[in-house]
Amino acid sequence: MDMADKAVIREVRLGNINKFEILVDRYSKKIQSFIGSRLFDKIEVDDIVQDSFIQFYKAIPSFDINKPVYPYLLQIARNELYMYFRKKHITIPLNDDIAQLQGGEKHEDDIVKIVEGLKPDNKKAILWFAEGYSYREIAKRLDKPINTVRTLIRRARLFIKKNYNHER
Repeated sequence: MDMADKAVIREVRLGNINKFEILVDRYSKKIQSFIGSRLFDKIEVDDIVQDSFIQFYKAIPSFDINKPVYPYLLQIARNELYMYFRKKHITIPLNDDIAQLQGGEKHEDDIVKIVEGLKPDNKKAILWFAEGYSYREIAKRLDKPINTVRTLIRRARLFIKKNYNHER
């Protein structure tokens, strides 16, 4: 961490909360880019970024100033994103047809149309990931190496992003 981050955190700890804005300005675009590459709703991305900074602000009293800020903030953003996906909880029956999308804007027919071109393993992996399963849990369910699961999910995301953007 550069000295500027240490100094800012010290100032915030001393009660000068306006200095926190320096950290927000410094890291918000990076965090927004990270979240935006995984979520395609700009409003939701902004909310998650804001929640990440709120969580970081709450953690400042216990934050080790000898550690870099960005990786810590990135982990908070990752956790906020996981919580978002769990809140949006997608449920599917055993036959892989999408039964219901709770809290979403898309209707069942739209979701089926978006994922219908995916290979079965890609479809299973992305839906389980959206339900909040970890890569390790998905790897176990599919009986595949974890790196293969990462590739399946990445390819499914790219496929969905491409098809979803064409419909908007």
